[in-house]
Amino acid sequence: MWQPHRRVIHSIRGGIFPSVELFDPGLGLKGIVLPAVNNCDLCDLRDYTQRYCEFVHPFKFTILDCDSCDTPMAVLGEHRSAPTEAEKSLMIEVLSAIARDKWGADSFFIDDVMRQIPDHCHLHARRRWRWQ
Repeated sequence: MWQPHRRVIHSIRGGIFPSVELFDPGLGLKGIVLPAVNNCDLCDLRDYTQRYCEFVHPFKFTILDCDSCDTPMAVLGEHRSAPTEAEKSLMIEVLSAIARDKWGADSFFIDDVMRQIPDHCHLHARRRWRWQ
């Protein structure tokens, strides 16, 4: 009878994720490893909001509408909280172009505070209202 034997920590794409090794007491370790499910909404990026563009070079990132606040946002393709300066600069440049097209040149600002998902890098283009 197969049963979970022990939890093992594996490094996958720069992050640390627990997994389970399956073990048959009569036959020894089978070598099957099931990685734990990563429940990050920004890693999944389901197709139910407007997508503007996706980049794979020089690094992976996507510009799409945030499903929480319905504003354009840039999402880094890797699950990490801090982009490099070059990554952040390019993400802001592309996100700003989308926001300028949507609202006008002086009608938005870039918000890099990650409120709901603080461990996956993303930036919002937020609309600047008249009183701001």
